[in-house]
Parts: sequence; structure tokens; C-alpha cells
Amino acid sequence: MQETIPNVHFRETQLPEVGFEIIPLSSLYSKATMGSLNQIYRPHRVTFHNLIIFTSGNGEHFVDFNTIPVERNSVVLVNTGQIQAFDEVNKPQGKLIIFTDEYLAKVASTIDTKIFAPTHLVSSYRQSFKLTINQSNALINLSQLISTEYESSPNIGYLQVLFAALLTKISETRPDIYHHHMSPSHIKCFDRFMLDLTQHYTLTRDANEFARRIGTSYKTLNKICKTATNRSAKQLIDAFIILEAKRRLSIDNQQIQQLADYLGFDEATNFIKYFKKHTLMTPSQFKKTQGVRHLPF
Repeated sequence: MQETIPNVHFRETQLPEVGFEIIPLSSLYSKATMGSLNQIYRPHRVTFHNLIIFTSGNGEHFVDFNTIPVERNSVVLVNTGQIQAFDEVNKPQGKLIIFTDEYLAKVASTIDTKIFAPTHLVSSYRQSFKLTINQSNALINLSQLISTEYESSPNIGYLQVLFAALLTKISETRPDIYHHHMSPSHIKCFDRFMLDLTQHYTLTRDANEFARRIGTSYKTLNKICKTATNRSAKQLIDAFIILEAKRRLSIDNQQIQQLADYLGFDEATNFIKYFKKHTLMTPSQFKKTQGVRHLPF
């Protein structure tokens, strides 16, 4: 089994003021062939957002234990912190758009759009969707305008406007996500909860404690979580912890005792019972099933 999963970070581009980059998948595959990016074909955790528009070919994209079929006009969204792997066998073509949380927040403040939920566990959030031909052409044309501006004497403000336009078009084409059905105050509360959960899930699994930490009541937090995800706050906490446990068992190859300690369980046996309750298998059984399957292609 593969050793510790690599974290892939957003590198500084030739324009440090710009927090995004558009990369042809053909270029990505070429670099992998030459050995500089060979980790893209194996599960790796990204610390930035990935928006992938596939323009030709068929294949698959691996995201957090799910293999997503892709073809021409498919879009795949990979959130910060998720695990992904590209298709080494089929190498479908398209554009990879990567950008940081900071740049997304900067651009999103100027437009009324939200294409990334704070968690893929949001009930209406879809990791992938299909574009019409016209929608795909519009996005490819926008990405080409951005690439052309990058290569000339770039105007930073113009690049930001083009990127905002690209996000707006994506928002138009994708299914609605949770924020269309929640008040602004509830959206902010849910976002605070998800941020606190991602930062402190090793400290507590108590929904009441999380509610206290973000300055709301358990009843309110529960209501907001059910609206956004169709799950209670406690169910959402458990789902998040189980996913992180699966990541570390399957790809980091952590030992069960080590993982139990990391996740804040007093005894490894308590972690084993918790994991089995939510997955119907023990951590050891899960590791065996993932020994080959986590190498997706």
C-alpha cells in the first residue's frame, strides 16, 4: 500500500497577485510523464480548489472514494482538503482551473455566486455535472481569454473580472446548492460550523460543544444542518470524522491505535466500535478492501 498521502499546495504563479491558474490537462499529463507531477495519478490531498472542465475523451476522476465517470462537457469540482486522482489510463482532455480560498473569497465578494459549498456533504451539492454544448463553449472561450491575457502584458483587474465571469457562468450551469434555500445569517452560521469542524474535529464529537463554540444553540445548529445537508449536526460530525478516518486508513496507511489517538478516542476499541457502527465493518476490514481499490485506475 502506498505511503503517506501527499499534500499538493498552490504554488506561486508567474503573477503572484493572481490567486488562480488555468492548466490544460494535456500539459498536466506531459509533466507527469516527465516525472515532475507523477503524483497526480495517485490519490493526493489538495489545499486549493479544483474546477475541471472536460472537453474530449472519456474516463474517470477519483474523489474521496468515489469514481466519477467523465466525458466531453463534464465538470468536476474538488474542494479544498479533498482527495483526488486523475485518470492515468484514459487521460481525458480539458482544462484544470485551480484557485485559493483567499482568491475565491476576494472574487466572490463582487458577485452573487457560490459554486463551492463548505462541505460536499451538503444535500444538494453535486461533485460533478454536465454542461450543454453552448455552456461548455462559453466556459472554454472565457478560459481562453484568461490564458491569452496571462500570456500578454496582463491587466490584473481585467483578469479578476474574467475569473468572476467564469465563476458566474459555472454558477448558472450547476444545480442549486444549499445557500439558495437559507437565510444569510444561517449560511454564515453553517459556514462557521463547518470551518470549526474541519479545524477541531479531533477535539470533540459533541454537537452541543460545537454549537457553543460558534455562538449558537444546539437547536438552531441542528435546524441549519438539516436544511443544508438533510442530516442533524451530530450526523454531519460523524460523517465528517468517518470520511477523515477512511482517508487516513486507506491512503495514509495509519495504524488503528495511532488513528484512534489522533481522533480523540480514549481507547482503540471505542474507535473500532464507532467506525463499525457507521460503516458496518471494522477499520481493519476497511483497510483490506482498500488495499487495491484506492489506486483507482
